[in-house]
Amino acid sequence: MSLSRLQTATDILQACTRAYEAKACQAHREMALGGGETSSPLTLGASAVDHCLEGGLACGGLHEVRSPLARDIGAATGFALGLAARAMAADRGGRAGIVWVTDPATRVDGGGLFPAGLAQYGLDPSCLTMVEPGDLQGAMWAADEAAGCAGLAALIFQIKGNPARFDMTATRRLMLRARGSGVLALTLRQSGEEEASAAATRWRVNTEMSGADDNYQNGVGAMRLSLTLERNRAGRTGQWLLAWNPKDRSFHHAAPNPQARANPSAHSLDRLPVSANRRDPSGKMGQVLDLRRDFGRAS
Repeated sequence: MSLSRLQTATDILQACTRAYEAKACQAHREMALGGGETSSPLTLGASAVDHCLEGGLACGGLHEVRSPLARDIGAATGFALGLAARAMAADRGGRAGIVWVTDPATRVDGGGLFPAGLAQYGLDPSCLTMVEPGDLQGAMWAADEAAGCAGLAALIFQIKGNPARFDMTATRRLMLRARGSGVLALTLRQSGEEEASAAATRWRVNTEMSGADDNYQNGVGAMRLSLTLERNRAGRTGQWLLAWNPKDRSFHHAAPNPQARANPSAHSLDRLPVSANRRDPSGKMGQVLDLRRDFGRAS
């Protein structure tokens, strides 16, 4: 990472820290006078999930969200954004703003955020600070600095695969900084496998078939995601089908799509469009391969 880029990232994070911590200090003074409390768990809005979490996610800690394949990164990003948006709306001690740090390896097949789409999560693009260092080491440093900023509502650290540098020691350092500041820290692992870490919970997110849109004929409804709580240090695990409700700005349980159950795919990548379900379709050419994108594993 060049000195000029490092200095730029440092200036951005220091400016964010000063602004957000000033707001947090003022809010803490007001809450101290009123006897307020800021340690409530963060609920998702889906009753079964919140019950499994015994009330919600613990703020001031590290949680991991992973997409097993690159094609699922959109659903995983939506889940992470939903959690961050609910952390913002919870107004925990006047915390404001979200810092999103990206490993440069994620930009190849992960794309970027669409500012107008943030409105579906009740987020103004001005509340989001994007930090894009030139290498993984710089990204890890930026994530550590942001996790220690007491005025932030949430940190999202997006990485590619299972890089050796981001090991148990690195995740524990990130967890301790988030615990000390009270920030909701999320690791968004793109095309990543299960791996031991210091995260309190680990969520696997897969894309599911959307339902119909009640407002438009033949319209596509809200995105659905298959959410699996793979690891929960505080208790139970589970699996649910959820969707994001932009009106309530919360997750809710979704009914399975009957078409998805009526036409199960024999292969994880064998998903033909409806127009191809005609009589005597042409045979498949060659062998169907599951292209798992784990290029960042050895970085």
